[in-house]
Amino acid sequence: MSKQPSYLFSAQTVFSLALVLGAAGFYATAPAQAFATWIGSWDYVLRHDQEGKPQAAFARLRGESEALLWLTCSRLTTGEDKPETLSMTATVSQKGYLGRSTSRGRSTVYWFDDRSPELAYWIYREKAGQMANAEQVSVFLNRITEARSLVIELSNYRYETQRSEFRFNAVDTKNVAERFRQDCRDIASLAKADSSLIR
Repeated sequence: MSKQPSYLFSAQTVFSLALVLGAAGFYATAPAQAFATWIGSWDYVLRHDQEGKPQAAFARLRGESEALLWLTCSRLTTGEDKPETLSMTATVSQKGYLGRSTSRGRSTVYWFDDRSPELAYWIYREKAGQMANAEQVSVFLNRITEARSLVIELSNYRYETQRSEFRFNAVDTKNVAERFRQDCRDIASLAKADSSLIR
């Protein structure tokens, strides 16, 4: 893996970007540090809490027609006196308006390379669709590392499909997946979550 520069960003900058694109399902509540770097074709951000412990990891890949693929792993606080939980998501954002879905999600078709299409329920928010089941995201990440391309057909509130396409550099994607899994295991251990979901 080629050495890439790392940069220190304010948490506000990182979270503003992540929240606008719908990649993070939580809010920054305290000052923190976020370190951004490039792993080949991927952007990568690791955020730490006030105590310097990893709190969230973001991996982002640009696709065609301004589409973005996000992978996120984070510790979430669900309320006072409640333990933190682990959130893993895969999110696709693009320039078209999609509207909002119910909590069950909206059926979404995607396929890797020339393989058969797969169907899953994704949660929709404005211009983004999100897979939010940790086990499904882990399988999705494994599939990405073996693929050359990904096509996702997001559907808007009228159920019209909007196609998003991504190309993968095999070396870059395997490196980012390895880094993401390790950071996510560290985050899961701090949230006392089941890290066996992170394969």
